[in-house]
Amino acid sequence: MNGLRVVVVTLIALLELAALVTTLVTYELPVAEFGYNVGSDGVTVISVEPGLPAQKAGLAVGDRLVYQSVPRIGRLNTILNEPVDPSDSLRLVVLRHGSTIAVTMTPVEFPFLYGISDLFYACAGLALGAVSLALVLLRPSRLTWGFALIAPPLLLPSALMHWAHHAPASQAFAYEMAVALLYALQAAGTMIFASRFPDDAPRGPNAVVDRLAVPVGLAVALLYAYTYFNVWFSPSPPPYWLLFAQYYVAPSFPSLAALFALFATYVGSAGSLRSRLTPTLVAFVLFVLTDSAQQIGEVVTSNPGQLLFAYFAFAIAAILVAASVAYAVVRHRVIDVSFIVGRTLVYTILTLFAVSVFSLIEYFVGKLLERGGLALVLEIVAAAAIGLSMNALHTRLDAIIDVVLFRRRHLAEARVKATASVLPHATTRAFVDQTIVNEPADAFDLASAAVFVLDEDGGGYTRTAGRGWGGATATRLDADDRLVVRFRAERAPLDLSDARWGRDDLPGGAQQPLYAIPVTLGARLEAIALYGGHTGGEDLDPDERHCLRRLANGAALAYDHLAAEDLRRRLEEAGIEIAALRRSERRLTEVLEERLRGSGAG
Repeated sequence: MNGLRVVVVTLIALLELAALVTTLVTYELPVAEFGYNVGSDGVTVISVEPGLPAQKAGLAVGDRLVYQSVPRIGRLNTILNEPVDPSDSLRLVVLRHGSTIAVTMTPVEFPFLYGISDLFYACAGLALGAVSLALVLLRPSRLTWGFALIAPPLLLPSALMHWAHHAPASQAFAYEMAVALLYALQAAGTMIFASRFPDDAPRGPNAVVDRLAVPVGLAVALLYAYTYFNVWFSPSPPPYWLLFAQYYVAPSFPSLAALFALFATYVGSAGSLRSRLTPTLVAFVLFVLTDSAQQIGEVVTSNPGQLLFAYFAFAIAAILVAASVAYAVVRHRVIDVSFIVGRTLVYTILTLFAVSVFSLIEYFVGKLLERGGLALVLEIVAAAAIGLSMNALHTRLDAIIDVVLFRRRHLAEARVKATASVLPHATTRAFVDQTIVNEPADAFDLASAAVFVLDEDGGGYTRTAGRGWGGATATRLDADDRLVVRFRAERAPLDLSDARWGRDDLPGGAQQPLYAIPVTLGARLEAIALYGGHTGGEDLDPDERHCLRRLANGAALAYDHLAAEDLRRRLEEAGIEIAALRRSERRLTEVLEERLRGSGAG
């Protein structure tokens, strides 16, 4: 299953990379507009932009198009609101007050900023695609797959739309169906991600949004497909209800559902989690709002300035979503992923890198040198170099990413691991107790930490060291405490959120203990270490928990070493006492024998 996931992610990434390269090559292609919009009946003019070709040709609000007179390029522009080429003139007939008027229009070219907005779309799609596909590889789930469905429509090159306008009907219609499917998947993915963020477990009203995601996506796909079929093959305009649903319901309903789910998540989150989620939630709210605004804006206006503003706003919002999700994962760990870069991820990245290298060589060099065959030589050399370096990269990439991207965490983990390795050489139990509390608290910036050590009489456990535990918090755990009994039975670390440890004398808020580790000596539970989350409210990640378990193992060895040293010291003391007793015994024996000899002589 892992291999299939990597294959699917690789294919998606390659398609997105190809779309990005196409946009980079074709973004300068001119795009034009006639400057009018029709209503949900498909024929009534509802807006005419001053100064644009439609207004100059005499078209006015309230005019009704004779649909049979509108050619395919005009229908794509009128019904589907797709821009056209500057060379696409339009001739049609309109009805005005019972009279027919012939209108001829030549579109005006959009400003160069339209091509720049296309680049922004591509950059936004690249950012969303990179973050979402990385999350799919690191933690495959319905949440991350839903997030991955948002990016592909943003990467659609305008060049494909230009091609579809003049391609054979069957090929162009197939392309339109593919576009409809992508937008439907985006709608479903938006609802899935919004309802499941951040823990992939929709609760309450979010569960309803999550269950509606697939039906809504299917409905959007059928809606778009039916509309496109009418535009391409029907002599009459699509039904009013169909266009109204496509123009207003399809863009707004998934967005409203996503906003509802995000609001429910925010309201239902604890204070510390809420602060960590806020940047991502705000960015995603902007994303869904600007998405709806630019889709509905294309329906109600042809004003180039307003459309460009909507395009740029949506692209920027998408980039903010990608950045905020990446930051939330890396900094706050709101999505539980492991940052250990495995073999599959390494080779996926290297595969994409290799494809990129070959594409660049082909594009920038191949056209100049193809006659001499040098481009093929360069591709062979690049393939050989990448193949020879792949194993070396695989062995070093983990360490490079860990040190460069997560240097602070790397140093903290190294510090705790070093402490765990030297802890068995401690000379006092007090040093061990203080170390297993203070070292991880300082290194990982924990809000609380404490250790409860077994009493000499074995009747319970007393807190011997603590950080973030005030005077009113627990200082002792009885032998029949639920946590003590569980650790004596299972001896495995425990997430306290699953333990139902009902005590009212534990620290609250950010200091609340989240992770408990038993420290055992053979069959005896010697101590219990309790750790809270980070001071910023973040939970402990898997790597930090591994370091804490390793530290607890070092503490167990230290306690064992100190117990052995104590036993050796007692044995030495007992040996000294025994030797002194033996000397006393010999002395008493000698004295007794002297007295016996003296009494015998007398």
